[in-house]
Amino acid sequence: MLETTVQSGTNIVTITADGGVTAEDMQRMRAVLDEVVREHDSVRMVAVRGDIDLADISPRALWLDLKSAGYLKRLERLAVVTDVDWEAKLSEWTTDLLHVPTRRFRLDERTAALAWISQP
Repeated sequence: MLETTVQSGTNIVTITADGGVTAEDMQRMRAVLDEVVREHDSVRMVAVRGDIDLADISPRALWLDLKSAGYLKRLERLAVVTDVDWEAKLSEWTTDLLHVPTRRFRLDERTAALAWISQP
C-alpha cells in the first residue's frame, strides 16, 4: 500500500509505503503531487518506508514510479524515514546529485522528520 497525504495549506507531502504497491496507489500519489506542484510550484516530501513486499509491486506501479522521476526537479527538501541502510545511502546521493537538501531519519524519528521538513 502506498498512502499519500498532504499537510493542509502546505507543500509538505508524506508518502508511506508498506506492503505491496499497485498502479492505482501510484496514480493517487501522482495526482496528489500534481496538485501540490500546481498550488506551490515545489514539494517538500517525507518518504516513509515500511515493510515493503517487493514481490507484491505490480509492473505497472514500477513503470509509473519511473515516470515520477520528473517530480524530483520540484523537490525543495526530502526526508527519508527508514531503517533500511541502503536507502539511507540513496538519500545521500539525492543531495549530491540533485542538490536537494535530504536527511535520513529512522522510523522511530518520524516526528523529527516532520519538524525538519517544516523548517524554513
